[in-house]
Amino acid sequence: MKKVVIIGSLDTKEAEAKYLKDRLKELHLRPFILDVSMRQHKPEILKSDIRNEEVAAAGGSSIERVGSLELAEAIKIMVEGATEILRKLYDKGEISGVVGYGGSVGLTVSTTVMKALPFGVPKLVVTSLSADAGRFIGHKDIAVVPSITDMAGGKTVNRIEGLMLTRAAGAMAGMVKAEPPPSEEKPFIVASQFGVTTPQVRMCKELLEDIGYEVAAFHAVGTGGRSMEETVENGLAAGVLDITTHELADRLVGGVYDAGPTRLETAGRLGVPQVILPGALDIINFWRPETVPERFKNRRFYYHNPNVTLMRTSVEESRELGKIVADKVNKAKGPTVVVIPLKGWSSYDVEGGVTTVDYYGKPTGEPWYQHESNAAFTKALEDRIDRSKQNVELLKVDYHINDRKLSELLTTILHDTIKDRWKKGTYIG
Repeated sequence: MKKVVIIGSLDTKEAEAKYLKDRLKELHLRPFILDVSMRQHKPEILKSDIRNEEVAAAGGSSIERVGSLELAEAIKIMVEGATEILRKLYDKGEISGVVGYGGSVGLTVSTTVMKALPFGVPKLVVTSLSADAGRFIGHKDIAVVPSITDMAGGKTVNRIEGLMLTRAAGAMAGMVKAEPPPSEEKPFIVASQFGVTTPQVRMCKELLEDIGYEVAAFHAVGTGGRSMEETVENGLAAGVLDITTHELADRLVGGVYDAGPTRLETAGRLGVPQVILPGALDIINFWRPETVPERFKNRRFYYHNPNVTLMRTSVEESRELGKIVADKVNKAKGPTVVVIPLKGWSSYDVEGGVTTVDYYGKPTGEPWYQHESNAAFTKALEDRIDRSKQNVELLKVDYHINDRKLSELLTTILHDTIKDRWKKGTYIG
């Protein structure tokens, strides 16, 4: 049996580690204790498989020194050491899953260490901070089990904590033992999707599947963009259909769906064929209306739902986004086709479509659709893109982003780039 690694601080939460270990053994798994305690201590009821002294050494320090440091620095050393140890175990093929537990420190340490393992390795954390776990997990595939009560250590666990740790052990056993049925290996396409571009992604997905591709759509909400870039980085993607690039707007302006500085760069750097659209670049995302910063009080808004407030990108922001996209595209090593739909970039961005409200929620009577902003993006992109590159092309097409005829064009271009029969200048809008 491969190991299920338990990441825990035995100096303060030894009873929880023992309880979890016992439950995993009952489920015919092989638990392996990795102690990340940040001070010297003597185990009372449980012996670790990797002592915290070894973890500190792997992090380039000693447990004596770690115990003398401020918490943030101590955590950094123990995370580095535990990550190094976990990677070596994984490289040897000895890990079937990882489970961590704890409050803010336990959540921080265990999730950070788990992120060193690739997608698909079962990962789970039991924590009293379940409501905040998302910001620790980010775009990684880490499951969360709420502990409900805090974890106080001692020699026993309370009945609620015991129930949740038992459920966590069961979940880990299920993840370790469950395997998807075998499927036909097909070239893998990744696509970016948001509610306002979903019709286009769905149509492209159907067309691509009909000609033999497997398609995965990533929800472009910051974490989705990061996951898509990582999937490309890991060599899984034969091609990228980046329909929804609006995470760039959130990063530029300060919206909530920022996918980080390397969004729209991985495929280009690795030479993976890509087709890029300005999907939803008319949108900057915030949560409920009261969360929108006051500096935007003179802007136009639309309420996507009670919890998501959209702000229309301005002419100046759109112009800057055009430059940003051009700079990223100019670095691309593989076939890269940028397609600009001239009739709008989202289901809201269409002539005669929805009207906006002001900062206070009062109807303005003004349309969401704003040709000037889209045109500013397109001109900035045209002015900055390197037209001398034979692997880069810019197409302007007289479609809306959710038009069916656009789907046919996009899938044909992407298919041809993957099959190495695409040539710049072949296609026109």
